[in-house]
Amino acid sequence: MIGKRVSTVAVVLIALLIMLTVSVASAKYFERQKLVEESSTCLGCHEDMRASLAGSAHQLNAEGQAVSPLAVGCIGCHDGWETHLDDPSAANISTPSSYSQMDQAEVCSRCHVTAHQTAMVSTDPHNRTEIACLSCHKIHGNFNKTLVKDDRENYCVSCHLSVMTEFRRRSAHPLESGNIRCTDCHNMGEAKDPALAVGLDWSCQRCHTDVAGPYVYEHPVAYSHLVDDGGCIECHEPHGSSNDRLLIQPAGGTCLQCHSIPAGHRTNHSGLGSKFACIDCHSGIHGSNDNRQLLDPDLGSKLFPDCYQSGCHIFNN
Repeated sequence: MIGKRVSTVAVVLIALLIMLTVSVASAKYFERQKLVEESSTCLGCHEDMRASLAGSAHQLNAEGQAVSPLAVGCIGCHDGWETHLDDPSAANISTPSSYSQMDQAEVCSRCHVTAHQTAMVSTDPHNRTEIACLSCHKIHGNFNKTLVKDDRENYCVSCHLSVMTEFRRRSAHPLESGNIRCTDCHNMGEAKDPALAVGLDWSCQRCHTDVAGPYVYEHPVAYSHLVDDGGCIECHEPHGSSNDRLLIQPAGGTCLQCHSIPAGHRTNHSGLGSKFACIDCHSGIHGSNDNRQLLDPDLGSKLFPDCYQSGCHIFNN
């Protein structure tokens, strides 16, 4: 596990170094005055492009504007502008939307050297499917905060259609009502995990603090990564389920994925113990501060009032 993390960090650092090196080598640094003046020349023919960026994160800098830490101009993104000014032709000016995935990333990285940008050329699963910056983001004529191509909060479902159907199951997280967003769990700037949800169990616990613990007696599955980076999703479907409480299987079937019914439950007291659902007795399924078997602290008065009083059974064992 440690070796895997080290190699992942190494990949991210190498990708960032390459991105920075390519960016410095291929993109000139423009003084603010030059950027404004040369971009203004572009607008002599392309005035409509100024309007298409007005009010967005890429609004063009102009004379008389207050100095901002990030100056934006046409010549920062469209290479070949010098030749184009002398000989205006569509053939000698670059359009980033026609670039390859890596070339788009390079252009964007001239300003956006972020965890998200770095991951898009290294560990992000979108990278492996050749999804580029402009596959999701639109620059001109787009006034959405994150510049995704439409104004839906959960733009991700444009591609992840099968996931959207999971949110329409009987028990589901409230995505369609707008109470949560995809990015509440899936961090697009997280470069460490190929599923974009590293430590998914802890992502769950940011909202579900009532079951987050810590507990004196932990239920290991709630905090350990067991099968396929499990944690909470060992028992719960993260998007939606046909079972109550997002459970993977109905009733005790979820428990029986890992646990068998103890022999004593089947034989002692005429098998009375096997006639109850697991959580009727083991209510501390996430953890307990009272009992290492995660038993309900009120079990002695609720279901079996004589078990502990008789001295045959000890509650905390």
